[in-house]
Amino acid sequence: MLVAAAAALCAGCGSHRSVLEAGVALRPGDQPHVVGLSEAVADARSALRMWHRELATRAREDPRTRFPNLAPVLLRARLADASRRYGFDVVSVRLNRPRQLAPEIVVRTSHYVDLARATPTILRALDPRLPARDDREGWEYEGFYFEAVDEHDVPFLVVFNFMRGRGPGGGQWARSDPLFPFAHG
Repeated sequence: MLVAAAAALCAGCGSHRSVLEAGVALRPGDQPHVVGLSEAVADARSALRMWHRELATRAREDPRTRFPNLAPVLLRARLADASRRYGFDVVSVRLNRPRQLAPEIVVRTSHYVDLARATPTILRALDPRLPARDDREGWEYEGFYFEAVDEHDVPFLVVFNFMRGRGPGGGQWARSDPLFPFAHG
């Protein structure tokens, strides 16, 4: 009986972890590249550095554009609500100020696919888009960074944007194809 319970637990662990090891296919039909732990950490750090550089550059190039910015207390309340609703822990919240607020949020969960699927909804709650004349306008913040880490603090999902200046931009990264929150390819 104990052996059967242990086997069921291990089988569950294997399938639970497999989404992190499913890999990313760079092109349709390619063999997926499995992103290792150190590569995942390096990729997320690289995305964060690029996001910081882009925010700084755009702040210098376009200091006049204004964003409505949610009050930090409201952002934290929305994040706490999302944490309860979607089952993640908040690891850190940093409010960068290239010109105005640009939140940098890291969360932790062991429900990788659930969080990946919920990420678009979570981001709409945290960084809502108001009606506007063009793609650059209507966003609450000049930039937004959202990273999810597993229970070992290894990143498995990153989404970011920057709205100030020469047009909106952003990107996403994930450790495996099933963990991309938005269409990619």
